[in-house]
Amino acid sequence: MHPSCNRFLAGVALIACAWLGMPNSAHAVPAFARQTGMNCNSCHIGTDSVPNFTHAGRMFAMRGYSRPYVRERMRNESSFGQDSQYGGEYLSLNWDDFFSMRFISELVQDGHNNDGSSRDATTRPLSRAAMFFTGQINEWLGIWTEMGYLGNNSVNSVTTGNTGPTGVNFYAYDEFRLSASFDLDPKGFFGPGSFWGMSLGNEHPNSVGQFNFPIALPDMWYNGQGGTGRSKDIGTLSLHGLFFGKLWLQVAGVSGGDNVNLSDGSNQYFNVAYNLIGRQRNDLWIIGEIYRGNDFPSIMTPQKSSFICPGACPPGVTDSSLSFTNSAGFTSQTILNAPIEEVDDFFSYKLSVQQAVADRGPHTWYAAATLHSMKQDFVSGAEVERTVLGGTLRYFYKRTYGIELYLRDNLTYEYTTPAGLKRDTYSKAFYGTTLLWYPSMNFSVHLTYSPVGQNTVFKDQRNLYQGDGDSYGLGFEFNL
Repeated sequence: MHPSCNRFLAGVALIACAWLGMPNSAHAVPAFARQTGMNCNSCHIGTDSVPNFTHAGRMFAMRGYSRPYVRERMRNESSFGQDSQYGGEYLSLNWDDFFSMRFISELVQDGHNNDGSSRDATTRPLSRAAMFFTGQINEWLGIWTEMGYLGNNSVNSVTTGNTGPTGVNFYAYDEFRLSASFDLDPKGFFGPGSFWGMSLGNEHPNSVGQFNFPIALPDMWYNGQGGTGRSKDIGTLSLHGLFFGKLWLQVAGVSGGDNVNLSDGSNQYFNVAYNLIGRQRNDLWIIGEIYRGNDFPSIMTPQKSSFICPGACPPGVTDSSLSFTNSAGFTSQTILNAPIEEVDDFFSYKLSVQQAVADRGPHTWYAAATLHSMKQDFVSGAEVERTVLGGTLRYFYKRTYGIELYLRDNLTYEYTTPAGLKRDTYSKAFYGTTLLWYPSMNFSVHLTYSPVGQNTVFKDQRNLYQGDGDSYGLGFEFNL
């Protein structure tokens, strides 16, 4: 039997033993559960590897994590003016209710490279750890912050015969969002459940309404924040609101696709979403998003950032452990041998439908589908257009035993040269699955498998296509 098969079977046996040997009931106590008095299942349909949201969870995020809130507060009324309800000093007690941590352990990761060669099997008992200090500041202001120990972003040795992690890892801030939210008069024109708000952060603006998830859906926008290690910092300022209790409107300015420089261009984001049902146990959103501007990297090529070599490294010098390569989007797909192009302007849209159904008897699920397209015009006169269709389903039985499936494929991915020559690309559909087990709301075990590992090539270079890759991973996640 192939060594990779032995390792895979060993991993399956290990997860089976864990499944049988661990308790089947417990309660989670992460920061938001402590602050709101609700359990984790009130807001989420699973959290591993990223959360999917119930109606209550999405409303909580949209309101900037400021409502609902049940923990005690101390407030000294203002001594300025006649109306003492404004100003004053606010202090939220029990500061530890705002502190959470997330630990991710990958017991084994293995698979094959795109050319079919075997990868090295690895184990990372502490793959990633993140610290959160997040919650309500006062009645209308809330904050989300994440700082992480990025074990998957270690500085590696390139010494012959001794390659791999050196024990030196990057520790960094990851996500930040300061949000204000103000209720509208429930007896007014917009009716109950309506509010407007603003936010300042370093993530793509669709994170304000948590429309950046599920993570497996087609995405060419996200700048990398989220705890996976390699990311680019951006600045976003958003104005948004929920009207008539169902209509979400948002407009935002973005410093760039992968930078905080306002002098070299900027981008604009628009979102119109409508909640068709809007119930805690059945939440159905129809979402339309537009992202456009003149500051975004080419989707065809990865962006390398070296710490020591401004250009190509000189002979005898390598920056393999002192550089990182980033591509925009959760589901980026760079093209082998694509020319280096500078974006002049771009236009992109997403059309999505997302449904969260919670606790219908023993059944809970989150289903979503997205059509996503981006067209980039280059300074050279060339252009590229990519359109992707994808869907995902996360299902739980008794909120304990789950499975997640995803599928996405390019409908078009075509580069037009400055001379007008059209070059189509070749790749196959991406799909995969994750088995999930939650013995506790704040502890989960995952077994991931993706049978597709491939590169993307121009059709006129199809002989360079490699599609014999696959991967699997067994691990767990713990939140406190």
